[in-house]
Amino acid sequence: MAANAPHTRTRTGCWTCREAGYKCDEQHPICGRCTRLNINCKGYGLKLKWKNSTTTPEPRKRRKNGPGRGSVGHSAASPMSTSSESSQWMHIVPFNPLPEPGSTPYLCPLDKRLLHYWNERFSNLIAVAPRQGGPGPFQQHLTAMASDQGALQSTILSMAANHLALASNDPSLKIRAYHHQQNAIISLQDLIKDPVDTSLTAEPALATILMMQISARLFSEGETKVQAANHLMGAKAMVARRGAQSNRHDSSRMRFLLSLFAYHDILSSIPRGSRPLIEHSNDFVRVEDDPSLQDIAKILHVVAQISELQELVKNSRHASNEPHSSGQIALVGAGIERSLFLLDDSNVQTAQHRDIQLTTRAFRHAAFIYLYRVWKNIGAPNPVTQYHTQQCLAYIEQVPVDSSLVASHLWPLWTAGCEAVIHDQRNFVRNRCLDMFRTRLFPSWRQIVRDIEDVWNAKDLEKIVSGDSGMTRIDCIQVILKQKGREVELA
Repeated sequence: MAANAPHTRTRTGCWTCREAGYKCDEQHPICGRCTRLNINCKGYGLKLKWKNSTTTPEPRKRRKNGPGRGSVGHSAASPMSTSSESSQWMHIVPFNPLPEPGSTPYLCPLDKRLLHYWNERFSNLIAVAPRQGGPGPFQQHLTAMASDQGALQSTILSMAANHLALASNDPSLKIRAYHHQQNAIISLQDLIKDPVDTSLTAEPALATILMMQISARLFSEGETKVQAANHLMGAKAMVARRGAQSNRHDSSRMRFLLSLFAYHDILSSIPRGSRPLIEHSNDFVRVEDDPSLQDIAKILHVVAQISELQELVKNSRHASNEPHSSGQIALVGAGIERSLFLLDDSNVQTAQHRDIQLTTRAFRHAAFIYLYRVWKNIGAPNPVTQYHTQQCLAYIEQVPVDSSLVASHLWPLWTAGCEAVIHDQRNFVRNRCLDMFRTRLFPSWRQIVRDIEDVWNAKDLEKIVSGDSGMTRIDCIQVILKQKGREVELA
């Protein structure tokens, strides 16, 4: 028996205590030590650690029989929960073969079905860009890479199995999804650690990490759910490996991946309360690199500035020169407000792009709500916030729930929905969230309804205690963070 094994006391605690080397009492959702010290509890469970991209990895032998095989054994148990809800979903992809079955002869029939399901159905559900009769952006840029064995294929098969389990009410597919997820993690570690030409592995590795990020966001649900690994840190490390090469040399696939990273990084900065992980000014011109979505990208750049302002506001609370900090905050806030007023979407006028125009306007009003919360700490029932809430929800309501643009509506719907104080508005927000879930079956979209309800309860209670002045100061993001010890999923 080995003596004095180090740090055994913290191997099952929350990640905040484990990283600090302290014993954790493992209370859920927030441990006692983090509650006592009023610090962020990083939760429990799996966490991937991304190493500094500047370090040179040790040579490592490739696995001869590595993960990613088509036939995956079933285990008796899986940590993933199954859905008890009987699905009424009417768009399930049947047991059809792949268009080119010879391209993946090593896959078993079930995995061929899953790959086909990803290509024909699921990849379109997560895409924001409207289809113009051809393949969607995820089909166009990822399907070819996913036909090869490896981390990306395993991740895509895991996502397809998770979703098809809900769509077909087949819990056994959850087990298949779990095994593909584990294979993907091991294959990704092999991919990024091997000392090979990074130009050959950059796109598959970045694509895998971003698909893991999307999967973690879409399929997480529950009050005690495992904290999703911050795959965005991995994406940041992969982007850093590119160095200072010119964007002119990027392939269309890399431009798509960089825009996907920017989109998720910026939206994740909102609940995180800090600036995005990297500056995206040069690599984020259009959402999903689609020319018709450049106006939404412009607004997201402003959202990134608001997140930077949020970090400045936090730091000013601990600054010794508070008057100077307050003046700087006022100056920055006014500049961002001016930028939002100047944004114009008049170039989107065709009926074909109507959903894009409506979504762009909803994003703009949501950005105003976010700005005034960060800059002036105001929300509903303040008249300014109420105006932008009404406008944002009105534009969302005009977009058909089965439109591809709805894939991007989670953030504006959360932002305006939490500030809804009128009964009819709250009913619309509740029903819209449920309709969005029914058309796409993403568990986190069902979770967002419960989160919004919790915010409403907190605001209503504060109104009883402190009146409208107290209600307007309730920060929606902080309600979920304090009550449930986790961030809101907004992407």
